[in-house]
Amino acid sequence: MKVFEIGDYSQGLALHAVERPEPVPGHGEAVMRVRATGINARDLTIMHGSLGKTVMPHTRVPLSDNAGDIIAVGAGVENVRVGDRVTMSHYWQWLDGDWHASMSEKDYAATLDGFLAEQVVVPAAALIRLPDSLSYEEASTLQSPGLTAWNAVVEAGAAKASDTVLTLGSGAVSVFGMQWAKMLGARCIMTSSSDAKLARLKELGADLGVNYRTSPDWPAEVLELTDGEGADIILNNVGLGEMENCLMAAASNGRIMHIGANPVVHNQEPQEPPVLTKLPNLILKNLTVRGIIVGSRRMFTDLIRAMVRNDIRPVIDRVFDWDDVYDAIDYMQSGEKIGKLVIRVT
Repeated sequence: MKVFEIGDYSQGLALHAVERPEPVPGHGEAVMRVRATGINARDLTIMHGSLGKTVMPHTRVPLSDNAGDIIAVGAGVENVRVGDRVTMSHYWQWLDGDWHASMSEKDYAATLDGFLAEQVVVPAAALIRLPDSLSYEEASTLQSPGLTAWNAVVEAGAAKASDTVLTLGSGAVSVFGMQWAKMLGARCIMTSSSDAKLARLKELGADLGVNYRTSPDWPAEVLELTDGEGADIILNNVGLGEMENCLMAAASNGRIMHIGANPVVHNQEPQEPPVLTKLPNLILKNLTVRGIIVGSRRMFTDLIRAMVRNDIRPVIDRVFDWDDVYDAIDYMQSGEKIGKLVIRVT
């Protein structure tokens, strides 16, 4: 079977295709024929050689997005069978309940080979059957951005119809955050550096938009749009550098969801951590700042059921074929996309 390995990244991106033997499932495992995957910002970081403290071997297979069908099962597997259409989260040990940091030790595309491969052996307990209404391409958008935004807005954020949800940027997490907010009846404000993108985001469901390039003091504009109140839930998927602005834009008792911000472009100079001069707002507004790390299998199941019940479709900017992986990476790094990029595997 064919896979892509990240290669010798010492001089930059070195992704290359290789042949490997077809995997054989062990006890409790299944083999997924990967039909679709996709690129997230964290995948670009992995392809540059590391993720946090994890240094990648040159043979690492990247990409955590996945959707496919089962072509073989090992002994003891009863929850799926050959022919089932499935997906799973890359933190496969988080099935339900509270997250524990030790679960990050088993992470597809980081500590384990990912899904930029024709076949992958996976733990059957983590798999979720796909409804017929979701295509492989649509399902492959959900594991990282869709589930992260679900956790931030629905689970940890506990959004309600009276809330204002603010998402930063026009990436997949932001777009999914908008979709989950609108599903719950909440109002959604989105930021972007492009008026054209803001117009498109409003077509997709956003109520209001703020151009942070033409309005550098964008928290003031958020306050104006909310009659001085601010946003009840803020999805900060840009990073610590925007925490000051999030504190300023938040409503009293607001919840700031701090989501891992891996860079899309890796040739920029590293920035010093900001000095949080607006930190008193955290106390004066009685704010909650919470880290969000994807979601559990139970959350993922709830997400898929909600999509079917409410007829919600993922926003896919573009679908690339297997032979066009390099073009997909270039397009991802261009920053032009709205929503998700998908790679069709087999």
